Amino acid sequence: MGRVRRGRRQQANDDTNCSVVLKYGFKRDFNAWLDSLGDASDIDSLDELMAFNVANAGNNAIKYGQTRLAISQEMDLAADAARYAADRAKDILLTATNGIDSVMAAENLDALLFGGSSSAGLAARPGYPTVIVPYGFVPNTPAGIPAGFNPLPQPYGIAFTGRPSTSRR
Repeated sequence: MGRVRRGRRQQANDDTNCSVVLKYGFKRDFNAWLDSLGDASDIDSLDELMAFNVANAGNNAIKYGQTRLAISQEMDLAADAARYAADRAKDILLTATNGIDSVMAAENLDALLFGGSSSAGLAARPGYPTVIVPYGFVPNTPAGIPAGFNPLPQPYGIAFTGRPSTSRR
């Protein structure tokens, strides 16, 4: 399933106005991880994983689909390197330099506190740590629940986000 973005699902070949950091990094890092396994894996590339999933679909190999894999696979690691670098630099500028770093320096803070896990995605972009601490449970009442279904309360926590002690990559 594609990622929901401004009311639409991201699809293959549809990243003109989107950052390619996730899909480029996924392909690059997944293939590097497979290389690190050597003979311990029969799968040597993202292409081979996708083919394996299709061949084994009857055994729930792709129970939730593989759109994210397909979106990542369309990246050309050599040809798209400059776009990745530009999008990565933009992430650092927006989320670290002009975001977390700016607020923490201006307010002389050691960490930022967020309700829920909302900071995890923000902090992940520049590679900053987030620790989520359980706080309690809140009612789980999304719209459209079928009659007779009684959902349990969902967990809720607070998140502490800070700056790393090492450099970003």
